[in-house]
Amino acid sequence: MKIPWNKGKRGVYSAETLKKMKLARVGYKHTDDWKEAARKRMLGEKNHFYGKKHTPESIERIREDNLKNPRKYWKGKRRVDMLKEKHWWWKGGITPLRISIRECFQYRQWRSDIFTRDDFTCQICGKRGGKINADHIKSFSLILAENYIRTIEDALDCEELWNINNGRTLCEDCHHNTDTFGGKSHKNKKYNTSKK
Repeated sequence: MKIPWNKGKRGVYSAETLKKMKLARVGYKHTDDWKEAARKRMLGEKNHFYGKKHTPESIERIREDNLKNPRKYWKGKRRVDMLKEKHWWWKGGITPLRISIRECFQYRQWRSDIFTRDDFTCQICGKRGGKINADHIKSFSLILAENYIRTIEDALDCEELWNINNGRTLCEDCHHNTDTFGGKSHKNKKYNTSKK
């Protein structure tokens, strides 16, 4: 018999089939061994199904292994010896520059200063709180292009990027409607990014 692709979903079986399935389960009894094991399991007693105990030799071997490989090699849920270039998926630090800048401490500090100055209020519609964004008035990508920023160190040294007078607090809706959101104003422009 071929099993339908949507087996187990509601509305698949007819009422007659559901009735037959229900009757097939009626009268099923668990064995006495199963009931006894379930009772012991609930009471926390050892039984023949669960609760295997380690021998003293295996306990000693586990202890020695733990001493050879202490937990200091773990950083949270990640193994220290598999971080960054030691991990087999590492591709040499290819995080895009714009993401590296937006994840750095100075960018978070710039956002915090903008929000505090504007009292967490959207500067276009006046809505306070909710999901707010810190928006560059002169666009982020334009600043990167004009100042020839190629590394995170160049970005940290650029004063124009961290000027709070070039920032404003906007709610998400107003931010999406700005001319500079997502590079709208730069789609058809090409900037000369070679250093003079």
